Amino acid sequence: MRAFILSVVLFAVCIGCAKQPSLPSDSKFNVTAVLNDTAWFGTGKVLRLIEQGQKIENAKKFTLVVFTDIDYPGMGNGPNPNTDNGCVDPECTRTQGLLIYNVPLKKGTYKISKLDKKSELPNEHANFAYIGNSGGMLNRYIYTGSTPGTIKITKVNKALGTVEGRFDISFSQDTILDLLPLRGKMRTTAHFRNGLFRIKITDVLLK
Repeated sequence: MRAFILSVVLFAVCIGCAKQPSLPSDSKFNVTAVLNDTAWFGTGKVLRLIEQGQKIENAKKFTLVVFTDIDYPGMGNGPNPNTDNGCVDPECTRTQGLLIYNVPLKKGTYKISKLDKKSELPNEHANFAYIGNSGGMLNRYIYTGSTPGTIKITKVNKALGTVEGRFDISFSQDTILDLLPLRGKMRTTAHFRNGLFRIKITDVLLK
């Protein structure tokens, strides 16, 4: 019996030590995921927001911003000019944008609904939007908390100034905002699965 218990404990330890998924070192994009049932990729930025007079080491949170130029149904004849590089190159016509706010800058798994407890704005922990030629939103998805949603920081490399992690979030179509031309013409949910990122930190000094 003791040997059986010991084997179970060792198995659990081995499971815990198993290598966690991470963005391949040769990935062309610093953010990849599966959006609904389709491969999704883009170029992300980790924005560490620093208040006036605040020391960098005291800035403990960041905002994850990801843009891509992947085509989507309902775009019409746009975008113009048309690009197809995942927004890696400076010349990029943005078609989709993902934002996750107030992520702790330390290892751990965080629920999207708990990222900013002080916020007075509902459903502003994270959002995803389809963008038109003029830069306006054609459709928007928000995180309502009715479905699971997490972001996991797996590594903060202080020497390289990079943040690495994973995310899994299911967004619901925004039914509050008016004048969203593609609302009701697209899927009612936008589910990001197997999200992986490795991004260099960009410090932003707030005025």
